[in-house]
Amino acid sequence: MLIAPANSRSRANERRAKPYCKCWNKKTPVLWKQLRACSCGEDNDVTEWRWSTPDSSSSWVVISEDRKQVTFHPFYSSGTAAAKGDTPLLHNYHYYWEVKILTDTYGTDIMVGLGTNKVDTAESQFKFTSLLGRDEESYGLSYTGAVRHNAMVAQESAGFCRGSIVGVRVDLWRGTLEFYLNRKPLGISFYNLRRHQALYPMVCSTAAQSSMRLIYAASWRASLLVDAAKVLASSPPADGDRRLRLPPGLWYTFRSQFWLTLPSEGGQSDDESEKDESAGTEAVKMTKSMVLSTDESQFLRFSPQISPERSLSKLKLSGEDDFEDELEKDEQLLELNDNLRDSSCKLQREKLNC
Repeated sequence: MLIAPANSRSRANERRAKPYCKCWNKKTPVLWKQLRACSCGEDNDVTEWRWSTPDSSSSWVVISEDRKQVTFHPFYSSGTAAAKGDTPLLHNYHYYWEVKILTDTYGTDIMVGLGTNKVDTAESQFKFTSLLGRDEESYGLSYTGAVRHNAMVAQESAGFCRGSIVGVRVDLWRGTLEFYLNRKPLGISFYNLRRHQALYPMVCSTAAQSSMRLIYAASWRASLLVDAAKVLASSPPADGDRRLRLPPGLWYTFRSQFWLTLPSEGGQSDDESEKDESAGTEAVKMTKSMVLSTDESQFLRFSPQISPERSLSKLKLSGEDDFEDELEKDEQLLELNDNLRDSSCKLQREKLNC
């Protein structure tokens, strides 16, 4: 199901695509070897999957040696080329990956999204088309800002350009898909993704010599820890500043899994978006400004609470995990909470003794 905020089209018309950082503000041409010069937003080297190597007979897609960077139509373009991730997305997991756009965006379409094995990439090899979202087997975000699925289109944003970071968040516990631009949420666009047995990250382009790089790819099994991270992301800051005081265990986890705390929002008005812009930026920089707390009350405030009713409701939604598995996850989380509480108390006593 395609969800489009009522005011999304007017918002898109008033804004222009922007790069993630100022490294791309220059209008002068960039040499091919200089595409990797900007490393902004690449602080975490986490890539749980890479791009699949294309068939030797295909000359439309070139994959780098580390299989992170993909280049479409290295000489000239005569149609639509696509690349797919090498690892399927599993049910009951949360996924988040980011792609940095390295070249100018132009032409029929350049898209980031996902699809099943039934997406026919060969059929579009000599056609200029928006491949992702053309049928019910794929979903895609266009550089124009359009979100596509099953031949339906909704205008979600101003789109992306050279230097933009496009994020994709897939919740295969609830079956939702949400896109991010420069780590700002566009709101949930699709539901009912659990109907697919297997999904793969995908990108496609019709533009000659267009290139993009996978800079982050992580996943986390659905658990109460993920729900706690969402609460942290939406909680107001303590003491009036933007620094979040976390227990050591959560702080260590969020250092590399920063995406767990990225906000997930629906359609906002322009005024609301501007008010939340600074808050969203600080949330992304969490790993640089966190202060470890040795106060047990702070630990209790941010610790995820176990709720049997919540576990039962999730069990009904998934229809796959049994109750014993859910109890085992809750027991593991309780054990983690106990260990963190003991560590916090120990640090507090050491501080008092000093």
